[in-house]
Amino acid sequence: MKQSIKSFVRARNRLSKINRNLLNQSPIDSFCRVEHFNGFDLSQSKQKRILEIGFGDGENLILSALDNPEASYYGIEVYEMGVANILKAIECKEISNANIILGDAIEVLEKNSVEDYFDEILIFFPDPWPKRKHNKRRLISKIFLYDIKKILKNDGVLIIKTDWQEYADEIEQNLKKTFEGYKKSVDKKSNLATKYEKIALKEKRLVTRFETF
Repeated sequence: MKQSIKSFVRARNRLSKINRNLLNQSPIDSFCRVEHFNGFDLSQSKQKRILEIGFGDGENLILSALDNPEASYYGIEVYEMGVANILKAIECKEISNANIILGDAIEVLEKNSVEDYFDEILIFFPDPWPKRKHNKRRLISKIFLYDIKKILKNDGVLIIKTDWQEYADEIEQNLKKTFEGYKKSVDKKSNLATKYEKIALKEKRLVTRFETF
């Protein structure tokens, strides 16, 4: 299914020359831009595969990849600064099980034809676009969830977190229409919190967690 509305707005370019060169001439084979993406690689081993959509500064993905070298990690991020930062970390820490795509997740899924691929898909703190006139830009629509379901294995798990209650309500309604079942809980602490989760917990905002089954 095609979703024409973008779920992001690009900020003015503030990349340093070093970061710009890193994105344009990355020595990391497992990195690509969305315009060069032709689908997830079926030739890779059938080990556990985890996808994080919107990884931000990449801290969660990097720590997870280091802790679980037997698994393959994939990350999609639309903002260049976050991608540049994670590419530097991958090179510095010599991580070989992380695959990075620079681009809009909606476009990535539209270009992909591979199904039944991921064991876990993580979407942590997607932009809530709180103004009503911007609600249509929210990433987690019913169409998007149908595309997510296609790339998730039959016994795979989708985990979503948000600290925006009205968005949580909308996500729940869309999950009801697309997945057979899900668990809903409130996270009051996290052993591996992302940047935005740490902020939410520090400011005592409720973090709603959805996990499909």
